[in-house]
Amino acid sequence: MSRSPQLGYNHNIPHRGRLYHVQTEDSGVKRAHIFTHVFYDGTIISSNKVDYDPQAEVENLDQHIIGLMQESHKSMIRNLRRGVYDDKIVQYIGEHPEGAHDGASKEAAAAAPSEDVRPERRAPVEPREVEPQGPPLTPGHPGPTVDPTLTHPAFSSREAQAQVAASASSGAGPKRSSRGPSRVRRRAVGGIGGRGVSADQTAKAKINERRDVIIGKFAAEHQAQLDEEILALLSE
Repeated sequence: MSRSPQLGYNHNIPHRGRLYHVQTEDSGVKRAHIFTHVFYDGTIISSNKVDYDPQAEVENLDQHIIGLMQESHKSMIRNLRRGVYDDKIVQYIGEHPEGAHDGASKEAAAAAPSEDVRPERRAPVEPREVEPQGPPLTPGHPGPTVDPTLTHPAFSSREAQAQVAASASSGAGPKRSSRGPSRVRRRAVGGIGGRGVSADQTAKAKINERRDVIIGKFAAEHQAQLDEEILALLSE
């Protein structure tokens, strides 16, 4: 009896600043093998082929094939996240946009010796002569004061006093530049953090938690459990 190939799996997996596509397909019992590929922008980074026996004495051949497909799919995703393909990625595509996030790099950074070096102090400023700003004070004579009736020392000039007096008596005086109609209000911004989108949604936009990004549009009926396992794997 002829059997149709099992519906495959497609997931988009983030790794070191790029989003990679992992695809697993069944060729059908006539060819009897499974292929899993890791792609980036049409370039195959790595592949895994799994052969199976269509005449295997198993209780349910369909479930047997599905199990092999899921195991191959998850294995390739784990290898991608663990950096197994990092050298190939650099060779085929280029350097990673982000550094490694594994524990080894963090331990190496923590183990690096830090020298206790005291910061160098700047040399003291050489003394210099300063021009006198007014007549020297003599004992018993107070220094310059500000008229307490003025609201600001800037009004002590004759020109400023004349402008203030003219404004007070006639309502005239120099006009200030207009800031525009007072009835115009600022428009509420509808971007992130504004009225349109609450600020806490930015924290929910982590790509590892975006189901719409990780899980392919066309999913197999038996893929629900696999999706949850992959999302849990990405949170490790």
